[in-house]
Amino acid sequence: MSATPAKYTFLVLIDDHTDADALSRRMSIRQAHLAEATRRRQAGILVSGGALLDSHERRTMVGSSLIIRAESEQQVLELLRADPYAVAGAWNLDTARIYPYVEADF
Repeated sequence: MSATPAKYTFLVLIDDHTDADALSRRMSIRQAHLAEATRRRQAGILVSGGALLDSHERRTMVGSSLIIRAESEQQVLELLRADPYAVAGAWNLDTARIYPYVEADF
């Protein structure tokens, strides 16, 4: 990644896998994922991120939302593929939805 800020911003929604071991895979790699997210935030790549939950009552993590600065959708996909959640098989990359995104100025 270059030090120059990326031109575009993308909203990413990505589901976790749904097999019986999916949540345990996510939790086992969570600290590595958060360390990488912190590095990407400090580099100006990750604007925001968080867990998608199954409900407010249960609060089980079932996916992620990210706001990413990148040069292209392809670059976003490369970032997702390199994330510890994807490498460990927590994220289901087949479900990644990537949208061009503009933050409201208010």
